[in-house]
Amino acid sequence: MAARRGVTRDRVVHAALEVLDEVGNIDAVRPSMVAARLGIRSQSLYAHVDGVNGLRRMLALQSLAYLADAVTGAAVGRSGPDAVDAIVRAHLGFAMAWPGRFSAAIHPPGDDPDLLAAVERVGSPLQTVLEMLGLDADERVHWTRLQLSLVWGFATLWRDGRLTLAPPPESTIDHLVAALLARLGPSPAPGASR
Repeated sequence: MAARRGVTRDRVVHAALEVLDEVGNIDAVRPSMVAARLGIRSQSLYAHVDGVNGLRRMLALQSLAYLADAVTGAAVGRSGPDAVDAIVRAHLGFAMAWPGRFSAAIHPPGDDPDLLAAVERVGSPLQTVLEMLGLDADERVHWTRLQLSLVWGFATLWRDGRLTLAPPPESTIDHLVAALLARLGPSPAPGASR
């Protein structure tokens, strides 16, 4: 099916990101929503994306590109714990500012080579620093999962208005980052007591 005049892939991406930003979660985005934003029929959207999975893939790739730019920019000119601090804050800032895009960025890549490469680009700055700090491959995976869980959890609680006690939630960010950075020091084997 031929694409409607004036509806380009860039316009589809822009409209899809607008919808994603409004609904706040990649799983809630539907082709019909994007088509309505563009003023076209849903069937016309399929000239640009391959159904809901194609739309989510497109959103994931775009969101991963934005997140990669954020974490890479944060790491430039930094090393060691200072770089980790900046990367974690960039990740957290992105998740809090763009919850929908963050949900798209952590959408499982499966065996899609483009998505895998985009995920690698996001993780590369942190993985490089963690490796230079002496963490082996398994430790880096555990540390990254811990960081992702912390970012996702805190950003979700913030977004949903569930952090209501004083002091204000933004004052907790320093504590979260400090807790993660403390994990970079020597740690006991799993199951051992400190």
